[in-house]
Amino acid sequence: MRGPLVLFIFMTGCAQVGIEGQLEERPMPPLTPPPAWRLTQGEALYVRHCSDCHGWQGRGNGPVGRMLGIKAPNLRRAELFTDRSEDEFLAWVLHSEPLSVVPDAARLTPTEEDIDAIAAYMRRLPHIPWEQIDTGQQLYDSVCVSCHGLYGRGDGLMAARLPTLPRDLSGPDYQRQVSDADLGRIIAAGRGLMPGVGDIMTPEQIQAILGYVRLLSPGYELYTRFCAICHGFDGHPTVTKPEAAWKHEFPPTEIPQAVFDQTYFLTRSATSIRRGIGHILQQRRAVMPHFDGALSKDEVRQILSHVRSLPKEPDRPSSQP
Repeated sequence: MRGPLVLFIFMTGCAQVGIEGQLEERPMPPLTPPPAWRLTQGEALYVRHCSDCHGWQGRGNGPVGRMLGIKAPNLRRAELFTDRSEDEFLAWVLHSEPLSVVPDAARLTPTEEDIDAIAAYMRRLPHIPWEQIDTGQQLYDSVCVSCHGLYGRGDGLMAARLPTLPRDLSGPDYQRQVSDADLGRIIAAGRGLMPGVGDIMTPEQIQAILGYVRLLSPGYELYTRFCAICHGFDGHPTVTKPEAAWKHEFPPTEIPQAVFDQTYFLTRSATSIRRGIGHILQQRRAVMPHFDGALSKDEVRQILSHVRSLPKEPDRPSSQP
């Protein structure tokens, strides 16, 4: 994945020998935060929707693939786009039948803590201002995800290149300790080596990022990775209706009927909800899901443009995500 190249130069100064043979140390100048970097929309969409399986750099070694004990296709192979036209790729990404695998129980066993986290996040779904959150997520993906990572855990592609790891924004302790006012100031003005975005974004955009950061949590990460593709990112499942113009035959996609609205939580016990979450986590996982309802044709084209721009290489394993 093409990303920013940030070079931090540490000037320790030269030790000079004085008249009496003592060393004189020059103070280290303060580090200057780099300018805020913005990913292209194609890069940001790829990171959000594809990197969990295909990896940040397209080598097929994303974290979900590793958790399930599989290897997704390497998207940097030169021959990748020779067998299908762009329209065929669009149809496949938007409407194809999900490929599934049975997860290795030893690799992926839901814990009580996982179920608690998802249940707590699901109860927030009916009360989330989704229009603002969608804007905040797009902005976060553009300027924050490279360092803070897809789910705010400080594990972005650039994190390992920094002298100190970025803060874990998803930690419950941090979320409780930092106020909205302080968080807004940090986003706008920056802190330490983190550049602020106050000079490139409006107050409304900063507020949207703040709102999205408030969603970051272990429950959000688990729900987004393993539940949202069927149950909807907002708890409302979408129905796939392939366009006749594609001229491809795709099997119908089975969509759960449950909607995670206030009525759902008022008519079910906590035990029933937890049992359902455990069932979801133990089911077959979508490896290449359909994205109709989550991505538009134009957005898929932007992702394909980004994938095509990746340096081509032989299909070989890589340890870098």
